[in-house]
Amino acid sequence: MPSQGPPTTPRRGGSFLARLLAALLVVIITTAITLTATAGALLWAGFTPATGAELAAAQARMATLEAGNAALANRAEALATEVADLSRRTSDDREVLGEVRAAVEDMSALRAQIRDQLTSVVSQNATLVADARASRDQVTAFATAEAGRMALLQDLDRRSQRIERFLQRLSDIAGDTALDLGSSRPVATPEPAITVIAAPTATPLPAASPDITATPAVADTATALPAVTATPTARSAITATATPSP
Repeated sequence: MPSQGPPTTPRRGGSFLARLLAALLVVIITTAITLTATAGALLWAGFTPATGAELAAAQARMATLEAGNAALANRAEALATEVADLSRRTSDDREVLGEVRAAVEDMSALRAQIRDQLTSVVSQNATLVADARASRDQVTAFATAEAGRMALLQDLDRRSQRIERFLQRLSDIAGDTALDLGSSRPVATPEPAITVIAAPTATPLPAASPDITATPAVADTATALPAVTATPTARSAITATATPSP
């Protein structure tokens, strides 16, 4: 006769639902506790419900700051470029300034040289002017001496002509006297003695001094003519003595 097994117990449908509800309650309670703990931690860390808006605003400000930073970086690069250009220009200006200083020094040296040359030229001109004045004074003195000499020569010429005319008149008088006497013996016509007057000599000009001395020693007197005596045969003796007047 076969053996009989243990008796089977019938399943209940309400136990499954109870376990499902219990699991859901556990999940809900666990989730609530987790959310509460997270919220408490966030509150303790300083997060508030407005933190999201603040974060968005902060992100917007961050983007604005990043854009400004980029603009500042670009401006800094432009300023760096300008600084480099200014440095290059400064170096060029320094080189030009050095050249200008060298040119100024050269001009100063040239001006000093020109000043020395002008000083020497002025001194030479002063010497030449003094020499020209001395030469002019010498020429003036020489011209004055020559004028005096010419006047003296003209005066001597006039006096010589007067003496010649006087001697001519004396000769005519002697001839007339001889004709008037009518003597058979020829009357000897006296030859008048004429003193030759030396021409004035001018003293030679000295080479240094402009003073010119022209002192001609001229005997301005005529030598007395010899006495002419005519002895007539029948009438009276006539004695003719002539002395030229200056």
